[in-house]
Amino acid sequence: MKILVISQYYYPEPFKIHEICEELVKRGHEVTVVTGRPNYPDGDLIDGYPNHQVLNDVEIIRTPITLRGHNPISLIRNYFSYPRCAKRALKDLNKEFDVVFVYQLSPVLMIQPALYYKKKYHKKVYVYCLDLWPESLKALKLSESNPIYKIMLKVSNSIYKKCDYISATSPAFLDYLSNTNQVKREQLNVIYQHGEKMFLEVEPYQKQNKLNIVFAGNIGKVQDFDCLVKAVSLLPKDQLNRLVFTIIGSGSYSDEFKNKVNENHLNDVFIFTGRKKVEELIPYYNQASLFLLSLEKGSTVGKTIPSKLQTYMSAGRGIIGSIDGTTADIIQEAKAGVTCTASDYQGLSRIILDMLNQEDRIKEFSKNSRDYFLNHFTIEKYVDQIEEKMEEIL
Repeated sequence: MKILVISQYYYPEPFKIHEICEELVKRGHEVTVVTGRPNYPDGDLIDGYPNHQVLNDVEIIRTPITLRGHNPISLIRNYFSYPRCAKRALKDLNKEFDVVFVYQLSPVLMIQPALYYKKKYHKKVYVYCLDLWPESLKALKLSESNPIYKIMLKVSNSIYKKCDYISATSPAFLDYLSNTNQVKREQLNVIYQHGEKMFLEVEPYQKQNKLNIVFAGNIGKVQDFDCLVKAVSLLPKDQLNRLVFTIIGSGSYSDEFKNKVNENHLNDVFIFTGRKKVEELIPYYNQASLFLLSLEKGSTVGKTIPSKLQTYMSAGRGIIGSIDGTTADIIQEAKAGVTCTASDYQGLSRIILDMLNQEDRIKEFSKNSRDYFLNHFTIEKYVDQIEEKMEEIL
């Protein structure tokens, strides 16, 4: 197949769409990606990536979108610029494909270039939905009664209904797309995200001098680091020297997070490394005892399965955290860790304290985590499902 991929984000931005495209190419498909200038998550242009290149046999066209910048106005301009720039790129491309695949993060507007192509060439549009709209606006404190929310509900419903098929990352997403966006159930299914195969290179678990609990990813408010700081603050003071949290990443809540750590006199317990490239993570993961996964109670993100789950399992370490929904169910099913209810800092504190004296369980979690990944979350298993659905809708 000749596959057109629409995604506002692409490598070196920290999303998995490049792995999907490269796997499709390995299977004999011809893949062209229309994306934006790389600038996620910090909002500054990442140098070294030309407007047009072939990378690992994937053709990449980067459009001159407005950068995310460092304020809400520039972010809004960024959101609206990609559909416009991508549509212009498709006009200039003037090339026919068999199917259009949209890797849909925020905003839902990134689907619009695919719908333009569908109208022009009468091709099917297949969407992999990773962010719900307009539900994601609630993270910006916009309620359902807000006029902007109501407008985006109409826009989102209109966009989703024009797509030929949508795969979602979790059962909760499926329910939302059906009930709120009014997409027909027969046009929906669930395909869980895959994890990075490169983390299979992480060494088998070895006991560290201190229990090293690692978080890697975006540092935002929804990741609920307030819950973590409260949980650690409840621990007996004489146990803190047996524990370290390694926080890898950056984001809008980084400064606030560090301030709370400082206010609670926990600087000796937390190590902040800043953002690292994916390929730089393996040494950190080699030294991990457990991974941390948490989301605010009732958060939009909580409806999905964070991609960190698959990554952590690939690395072969157990997972602790405060999280609800399908994510907690998978961790329990895999026997790969221990969770408590989202935002339950007292419960999280008890888990951390318990893990200080559970070496055998930590080893078992590590093995179970890797085994579950190999059986459920490899890139091959993911693309098998995506490829099958593309062929089905043609």
